[in-house]
Amino acid sequence: MGSLDKANALRLITLFSGAVKGMGFYPASHPAIRQPLMELYKIMTTALCEEEQISWGLTDDIMFFDDHLFIAPSTAIADLTGRMIEKEISRIVATPSISYEELESFVKLLSAKSARFDTLSRQMEEGGITGFKLVRYGDDRFDQADEESERNPDGDHVATYNKALSAIRSICRDIERGRIPSSVPIIQVVDQMVGITMQEPWALLGLTMIKDYDNYTFNHCVNVGVLSMALGATLGLDAVAVRDLGIAGQLHDIGKTMIPKEILNKPGKLSSAEFDEMKRHPELGSKIISEMEGLAPHISSIVLGHHLHYNRSGYPEWARKLPLDQMVNIIAIADTYDAITTLRVYQHPVNPKTALNEMQKMTNTILDGAIVERFVEMMGNYPVGTLVRLDTNEVAIVHRPNPLDENAPLIRILIDGDGKRLRAPCEQALIGSDGSRYARIVAVVDPLLKNIDIGRLIASGNY
Repeated sequence: MGSLDKANALRLITLFSGAVKGMGFYPASHPAIRQPLMELYKIMTTALCEEEQISWGLTDDIMFFDDHLFIAPSTAIADLTGRMIEKEISRIVATPSISYEELESFVKLLSAKSARFDTLSRQMEEGGITGFKLVRYGDDRFDQADEESERNPDGDHVATYNKALSAIRSICRDIERGRIPSSVPIIQVVDQMVGITMQEPWALLGLTMIKDYDNYTFNHCVNVGVLSMALGATLGLDAVAVRDLGIAGQLHDIGKTMIPKEILNKPGKLSSAEFDEMKRHPELGSKIISEMEGLAPHISSIVLGHHLHYNRSGYPEWARKLPLDQMVNIIAIADTYDAITTLRVYQHPVNPKTALNEMQKMTNTILDGAIVERFVEMMGNYPVGTLVRLDTNEVAIVHRPNPLDENAPLIRILIDGDGKRLRAPCEQALIGSDGSRYARIVAVVDPLLKNIDIGRLIASGNY
């Protein structure tokens, strides 16, 4: 989807909300109703010229339109959100068959205060309203297309990840050209990620194994954003906070754009002067963010503090006594995890499980121990993207954690028991719904020994 940009999507939602509210006070022929309905109908039919359907509704009580998420609601959005919850509606779907008369009748039905989902559905059927569909609150399986998407979301998730990469590249390119970057691309893609992450914090974690070593900064920024959002959701933060973590995480290293490339890419140890130059990147990034429109002021503070360390022994030294909040420590943990699982010119990567062990040695000094503990719980004994050997001699990649048994994640088998690479990964639960066990994990496998590029596999959307 995506036939409307966010401004027009917001306009559609605002007009719809206003029409529903106004219909309770004026007849449909009144100019206060007819004019916004006509504009609304024009926007909808234009969008439906390009799409088989458009939809808007609620995810975790946050209003969305197709792939746009409205985190900070206007009065109109708040009114419509409350009305939809009251009427037990989670989603409204419009199809190309709608007529102006149907739109008018549908809005009139929604304006009735007492009508709930079952009543509305019956009234729509009796009134011959077929151009709209309602989805009951809490039920997201409204058509076959959505069910297919739920069964195989990996391709969509990779597409979202690639949008984030493009947004970061665009921002860095603007900085290199001396421009103040637009925040719109990064906000749009993070809004998409919020909806996914709030429902399933682990859903995007596999993407953080995508490592493009020629474009380390871009991938690292997106990965830190994904990890930070997942950790924030796991800690129980609300959607607005998770959104800020996603933006701060993806922008945390943009100050490096202003550091000389010969320092960034130096294979050996940095000299004292070079390290002092490198240490400027949080301040440089914070300053850039403070000049970007549309970003919450504290995002620049989060970026400023991501190398201060939990015990405030880090840099910049002048910022050590600033009253920085929990989000700084979340970003630092995500930053550390992605950094030590990534190949760099000066280090070999470690596997995800070993990375968690190393991070636990940094607690209460560099990293916040309590949050590291929650991060380890979120990732599980075998984090998403870990290559493992089963007691059947099969080799598999960990695809999803199992909240009921961290030693039995959902896996996708890549190599069979005879050592043959499968043509396509085979998804397998280690423990079935009836309690039966398929196999046990006996070891973590080095992907290099099996000639498996985990990042490339995940980036294909078919792992």
